[in-house]
Formats: sequence, structure tokens, C-alpha cells
Amino acid sequence: MPLQKGIIYGPVNSRRLGVSLGINLLPTKRKVCSFNCVYCQYGITRDPVSGPAPRDDLPTPQDVERALRKALTSMENPRFITFSGNGEPTIHPDFPEMAGAVIRVRDELSPSSETALLSNSTGLLIPGIAHAIDEFIDLPIMKLDSGDEDTFRAIARPGPGITLEKIMEGLHGLRKPFTVQTVFVGGRVNNSDAVALEPWIARIKELRPRAVQIYSIDRPFPTRSLEIVPRERLDEIAGQANKRTGIEVKAYGLTRKKGENPSWS
Repeated sequence: MPLQKGIIYGPVNSRRLGVSLGINLLPTKRKVCSFNCVYCQYGITRDPVSGPAPRDDLPTPQDVERALRKALTSMENPRFITFSGNGEPTIHPDFPEMAGAVIRVRDELSPSSETALLSNSTGLLIPGIAHAIDEFIDLPIMKLDSGDEDTFRAIARPGPGITLEKIMEGLHGLRKPFTVQTVFVGGRVNNSDAVALEPWIARIKELRPRAVQIYSIDRPFPTRSLEIVPRERLDEIAGQANKRTGIEVKAYGLTRKKGENPSWS
């Protein structure tokens, strides 16, 4: 999938967020991330980072404020203004300042919109990021694809020094209620079988998020031996996790009615 070509993209009609205006805090010609996930739609992360990204060609807070102001003056208020983009948004060295600037513009031009964050949770290892999320993000959506270290490393292929235990510590430190998102895959790397699910469910029970969103990849990755987890299996996982944790777990995946093409819901 091509990288986002600017700071602002969309609005898009998100499966999980409705009408969402995206904010990309990262370069437009390369992915900058702390993970190199086996299923990433943006391809390979050449050098996963373990802390704040080098400024180099990153946009400034002023760039983001100007771009958001221009977008919001020419459209209806989106339901969400969402930090996402070409990698992990919270590793931008000015993320707290940028989040504050977005809130100021939102309050002025689109007060009915909420802010959301799609994060792989590694920014929580950086001082000041958890406070910025608590202060400025209405809906933090934090990734947790596995409950054991081996599966975590096989799927996320993180930057040096990043471990599942450190991420768990960061998630426990958030004051703002957050949603967990999990991508399930099958094939060579499999986090959807019974063995991998046990520690994942235990982590969900431990964290007590306000909700969990689970889904799979949009298409198989034959070169990486990754397979789509069918919607029926996602529904089974959601039901099992809900029963054992008491947390709302919702599956998003391919559905097909008789005589129709498959669609995502």
C-alpha cells in the first residue's frame, strides 16, 4: 500500500471510527516506526527505532497546525481527528506539542470532533508520551498483538530494547481509558491458535481496557506465508475473550452473504 503523501489525509470512512481525518506526523517517502510487523500494509521498516525519531524530514508542529487548519475550514466536522500515518506517530520527537496544537485547532474549528490515536504502544517507553495521551487524546487505540514474548517478537520484530514486558508496563501507566487493537494472522507466524490465545487473553484480563478490537489482514501475504484469519474464527476469539475477561471484544473481518461479494464490517 502506498505511503500517505501529506500531513493530512482523508477523511476516510473507518471500520472502527466512522468518518476520520488522518494526521501523518512522519515523512511521506519512507516509513518510520519502532516495529517491522510481518503484516504491515506499508511494507518493511528498514531500521526500526527504539526512541524518538531523528527530526530530519519530519514535519514541525507549525506544519501540522497549518495543514489541519486548512483541512478543517473546507470540510464538515469529522467524527475523529486521528493520529496515524506512515509508521508510529508517538515517536515524533514533538508529539506532545503537536497533540496540544491539534487540540487548539480542534476546539476552534471542529469542537464536535474527538481525537484518536492509532499506536503500537511503544511510545509509552518515551518520557512524556503517556502524559500527552492522557491529556490530549480522547480515544487511545493501543496495539497488543500477543501475550508472550516469543510471539511478540515474531510478529512485531521491534527495535532494539523493546520488549512486551516494557510495553505492558507502559500500558499499565496510562490514566486515560484505552482500547486495545489486535491483528490476528495465521500461517507461518500464528497468533490466532489456542496456544497463542491463552497468554493474550490473560494480558487483556490484566490490563482491563475499555474495549478490544480484533481483526485480520485484508489479503494473504504468500511471500511471508501469512494467512487471513476468517471472520468466523475472529468471532470465536471475540466470544471466548469476552466470556473470560468481561471486556467488550468486537471482531472486524470479511463477511459474505449468499450471492454477494465479501465486505469488511
